[in-house]
Parts: sequence; structure tokens; C-alpha cells
Amino acid sequence: MTALRSNPDYAIQIQQAQSAGLLPKGGPVNRKAWETAQGLEANFFQTMLGAMFEGVEGEGPMGAGPGQDAWRGMLIEKYGETIAAKGGVGLAPQIYREMLRHQELSAHASQRSGR
Repeated sequence: MTALRSNPDYAIQIQQAQSAGLLPKGGPVNRKAWETAQGLEANFFQTMLGAMFEGVEGEGPMGAGPGQDAWRGMLIEKYGETIAAKGGVGLAPQIYREMLRHQELSAHASQRSGR
């Protein structure tokens, strides 16, 4: 999976997702969870795009040469990150919502067990 980088626009992106109805309004804002959700969506796109480029040789966007596969991998990684950062297909808000839900369930379970 792609290494996560700090996203200075995470709060704006969460607000946009809330405005679009993808996340409940007034919910908690968790930077790490949002960045992780975006990283997972980027990884999804990287997997899809990687499958599209399998078997493509030579005269593609990377040309032909000994470093073609390495450069293609980096190109696919950037494509995935860019698609996810631009809103993707809406996986990041769903993943983020589930992460917060599981966090809340875990906190309630801990309280009930007296931890």
C-alpha cells in the first residue's frame, strides 16, 4: 500500500464529503483515519490500473526500455493517488465512516468490560 503523507486539506475534504451527504454532518474529524481511508482508495485504483497495464509492452506511455516496468509502477501509483485525492469513486468516505464506527464500538466494548 502507498505510504501515507500528511494531507493539509483533510478537514476541507471531510467537510466536502459531509456536504455531499457521504458522511454524517457534525461527526468526528480524525485526520489519521481520513488519510488511511484515502490511502486505501488510492491502493484500490492502483490495483485496477495495474491490471489494465499488464501485458502492455513497448510503445505505451512509458516507451520501451530496461526501466519501463519501474517507471510504469510509479506512474500507476501516482495515478491512483491523484484519482483518490480528486474524490475517486467515494470509497474513502465509506471506509472512513466504518473506521470511526469500529473505533466507537471498540470504545463501548472497553467501557463495558471495565478496561
